[in-house]
Amino acid sequence: MKPTYKAILFDLFGTLLSVSKAAMGQGQYTADILGLDRNAWNQACFGKHHEIVRKTDHLETVRRIAHSLDPTIPLNRVRQAAETRQLRFDRALTEIEPGILDILQRLKQQGFILGLISNASTGEVSAWPDSPLAPLFTSVHFSWQSGVQKPDPAIYQLALDELAITPEAALFIGDGSSEEHSGAEACNIDSLLVTYFLDSSNELELKRRGEGSKGRIGHIRELLNMVSTEV
Repeated sequence: MKPTYKAILFDLFGTLLSVSKAAMGQGQYTADILGLDRNAWNQACFGKHHEIVRKTDHLETVRRIAHSLDPTIPLNRVRQAAETRQLRFDRALTEIEPGILDILQRLKQQGFILGLISNASTGEVSAWPDSPLAPLFTSVHFSWQSGVQKPDPAIYQLALDELAITPEAALFIGDGSSEEHSGAEACNIDSLLVTYFLDSSNELELKRRGEGSKGRIGHIRELLNMVSTEV
């Protein structure tokens, strides 16, 4: 890794927050409401039926994913699942762990520019303007607004262009979903896998998630001693 960077680009879900952990037991899992296997639902959320590169309606998004797995699920159950899922995502975005906020603020105080690159459908980040994270980021690129998603290098390039920096001046931090580290590598951006919100301790899974990265950290607090803005 290089000793100096100008900007740190973060993933959102699984990196700066966890929807399931933020819920703190409040609100059923979407899969449970729908009567679906949780793993099957989670996999489908990363599949072709979850539209994340254009503006969408949250209820319709949940219906499409649910009916791709079981077309017999009644619409009233889909509606209940969509409403609960929206509340869980809203809570996750507005109740960020104080420790996460503190580290981001300290990174800014050290002179780093902060950017966000997130694969997300419209409803999943509708509470972003109310999030305490929002004021901390100079550049924010959600896939539904950008029309492109990770790991396509184009979405990383959008952030670089907006911040007017070269790939060598940026560091990307993420939990490794959507092959995001390979995307950063393809754009010549150094990256680190962060494992804080990951439930899996399976080394093969962590290795898969970190493919393309330059290393691994347990929490973003470790960045304070790893990076420097001094030339």
